[in-house]
Amino acid sequence: MKLRKTTLYELVVVVGIIVVSTLPYFHDLVADRSGVKPNVPVIGVESFLTGSDGKILGFSSYRVFLYTIMIHLFAHVGFLGWMMDAKGKFYRIALLVPVVLSGYTLAVILFNARQGPFNDVNTKFIITIVTSLGVLVYYILDHRNKLNLKKSKSNHASSEVGN
Repeated sequence: MKLRKTTLYELVVVVGIIVVSTLPYFHDLVADRSGVKPNVPVIGVESFLTGSDGKILGFSSYRVFLYTIMIHLFAHVGFLGWMMDAKGKFYRIALLVPVVLSGYTLAVILFNARQGPFNDVNTKFIITIVTSLGVLVYYILDHRNKLNLKKSKSNHASSEVGN
């Protein structure tokens, strides 16, 4: 039974990687230059996202919107996957910086805040600096705690040998 669970898990991972790798090309399946393709079921997403100016969340067309969202989602999922796979690695905490930045960019696009101060270079730069400093402080404190723990274990072990 264990072999089947492992095989199913590996199959899901492989299919997930394939699906994520096709995200940047999703816009080709759904839309063309004139809008949603005729063979795609109409569920109302395009009309829901279209503003009074005729743009889809500030983008000129649904195709451009889908491409932009999917390329950013592709990067975000990639960084998240790498961060999850890096358990136990010293650099795992540093992967938090691109995860936060790609997630922030996705949120800015989805909330149509590209024209405001949220998409300003200064805002993104401040987020990068603050996240990087937070990661650096966490890494230093965690490394120091691990060194102190090793030191106290070695002191404890040497005091037991001396008795």
